[in-house]
Amino acid sequence: MAVVQAHLPDLVPWARTVEAFWLDPAEQARRDRFLREADRDAFLARRCLLRAALAERLGIEPAAVPLAPAPGAAGRHGKPAVPGLHFSLSSSGGHILIAMGPRDLGIDVERVPDFVGGEQMSAILHPAERRRLAWTSRRRRPAAVARVWARKESLLKAMGVGLSRDPSVDRVGAGRFPGHPLPGWRILDLPLGSGGEDARAALTVSEPWTDRRSKM
Repeated sequence: MAVVQAHLPDLVPWARTVEAFWLDPAEQARRDRFLREADRDAFLARRCLLRAALAERLGIEPAAVPLAPAPGAAGRHGKPAVPGLHFSLSSSGGHILIAMGPRDLGIDVERVPDFVGGEQMSAILHPAERRRLAWTSRRRRPAAVARVWARKESLLKAMGVGLSRDPSVDRVGAGRFPGHPLPGWRILDLPLGSGGEDARAALTVSEPWTDRRSKM
């Protein structure tokens, strides 16, 4: 298992130097559909970092990484795949995280919202999570909401369903430590280090020797 962390603004100048060699026509077209330059740069930085990380893991050139939609429902929900390797990418507030490994996984980073945004985000969480957050002080609540959402989305990404699955269904926990919402999955809070105080991150990985077909 490997996790790559980067800061988006630092990647943009580098990504512009390699995009012509690494991105395929479909990726270039997808980049060009963004109206704002900042959004085009963000897509470019994420995609080039992803290709670089996967290429190092696979031992091939970045342009040769065979990115394609994942098979089954995961691909329909936008999850890409590379044969023989599981990976997940997330970005928020300038933070980019990529996780790679031999088993199903999902990673998510969430920027800490303002108080009003946090209240809106918490309104659609699991009832037990909402109750726990309601008892959290007003000063600490936005960061606590971001932590729950990072756990939640990392799980849904690992499952391959994304937010097509109701966020109120699975209880990932709003306390200090993650919960265990479903057998076969383990959620880990990830430290972001210096400069990461404005966001929270989590990684969900499948436990080995577990048949997850009955848990979707």
